[in-house]
Amino acid sequence: MSANLAGGGIRAVAFAAFAWRRHRVLVIGAVLVVAVVASATFAGRLAPYSPYDVNIADKLRPPNAAHWFGTDEYGRDVLSRTIHAARISIKVATVAVSVGLVGGTVIGSVAAYFGGALDVALMRLMELLFSFPAILLAIVLMAVLGTNILNAMAAIGIIFIPGFSRLARAATQGVMRQQYVEAAYAIGMSDLRILGRAVLPHIATLIVEAMQAFAYAVILESSLSFLGLGAHPPEPSWGNMLNSGRGFMDQAPWLGVVPGLAMFFGVLGFNLLGDGLRDVLDPRMRRGLAGPTMPGNVPIFSGSALTAEKTLGDPGSAESPAR
Repeated sequence: MSANLAGGGIRAVAFAAFAWRRHRVLVIGAVLVVAVVASATFAGRLAPYSPYDVNIADKLRPPNAAHWFGTDEYGRDVLSRTIHAARISIKVATVAVSVGLVGGTVIGSVAAYFGGALDVALMRLMELLFSFPAILLAIVLMAVLGTNILNAMAAIGIIFIPGFSRLARAATQGVMRQQYVEAAYAIGMSDLRILGRAVLPHIATLIVEAMQAFAYAVILESSLSFLGLGAHPPEPSWGNMLNSGRGFMDQAPWLGVVPGLAMFFGVLGFNLLGDGLRDVLDPRMRRGLAGPTMPGNVPIFSGSALTAEKTLGDPGSAESPAR
């Protein structure tokens, strides 16, 4: 029994050493992401205090044994509020990226599959949305929909749809040239069945891009909360904590530094995890050869319409494989 346990421990250590040597970026990113997600999931147990308890007698206390990262202007524990703020960021990012991923995948794959006028119309609509800077589009959508967390999720999700649709279109165009898709046509499969069973399962590399979209979603949510368009006080959010802390940088710098570092490590973790997954799943990236067709060389969340059409193919052109 002890020999089996020892052997299992040795194999686990050997696997960890191998993963660290080959995929350091992936391991570091995964550790940071797990830490952020665990903080958001178990915030009620990890936080030493309630994020809403006000104690004016302890306001602006520097870091000490009772409050490891100090207190804010209302005497609330900064560590507890930072941990609970991760819950808002992860929740908004999860819903927003899911909306963008599903919506963009459907639009991009349908546009590439049917081609022609439908492809042109859908891609021109995506380029129209893509032409607006992301934060400006988010502010406009929040002004129309209203300022709350649900609308922030919807606004950020809409921002992600054009980017994912471009990637899905490019990937679908590549899949459409494969022989198994032509075989599906030959045996008389319906369009919906071909899309669902022959095309969509082979563009799963969009999941890699979704990891980096998570990082951008966290930044957008924090930006909206910083501007007062996301989570409203006393609800803790990294953005509104930064906004309230900027007025105390000389007197109590920990009010801005602590949530800022938390957001930094969260965004860094999702970015590193996305890069690591891409290196693992795309051997061309790992060997340092020419960049892949999708994803990686298209700045899908830059908020600019000046994306190379050579990579994606101009809708309706000869590069857009219509049936």
